[in-house]
Formats: sequence, structure tokens, C-alpha cells
Amino acid sequence: MSEVLWRMPQPDERPQADLGDGLTVADVAEALERPATLQFQQRGELQRAYIAPAADGRLVSILLFRNDDSFVWRVRAARLASAAEAEIWSRRGD
Repeated sequence: MSEVLWRMPQPDERPQADLGDGLTVADVAEALERPATLQFQQRGELQRAYIAPAADGRLVSILLFRNDDSFVWRVRAARLASAAEAEIWSRRGD
């Protein structure tokens, strides 16, 4: 995802990022920086969804968003991938 600029929301920005399942900012960064071949991506104009493994092998589901006037994507939510998301990720190359 090196061509996409992303960041965590700052403390004064709303909405704050919702990191579930004990995930950390480092887990999110590791998953978002994986090669495209290891990611499943679903893209929209103002939202993007990613499923990718973190460095420890856990599969992470991440939602990014941006404002109309911004080129920088902000993390909205991250959690461990569900069984259905893991299945989608496993078929990403089909």
C-alpha cells in the first residue's frame, strides 16, 4: 500500500480509530504495508477496506476513510478478520 498515504486520527479528530481485539497501531501498520499480493482490497471513493496479515500472522480487517478534500486516508476501525473475511482473503488471487 505504499502508494496510499494513511495515518491514525489525531487526538482532537473525530471519529477516533476503533482498534478492537487487542490490535495496536503497529499491527495496523504492518498489515497496511504488506505487498498488494498479500492484501485483499475493496475500494470506494471515500472508504477502503483491507484484509491482510500483521507481522505475527494474525489476519486483520481494516477500514480507512478520507474527506472529499483530502488525499490522506485515516484509520476508522481495525479488528481481527472474521471467518468470512478470512475466506475472502484466501481467495484474493482467484
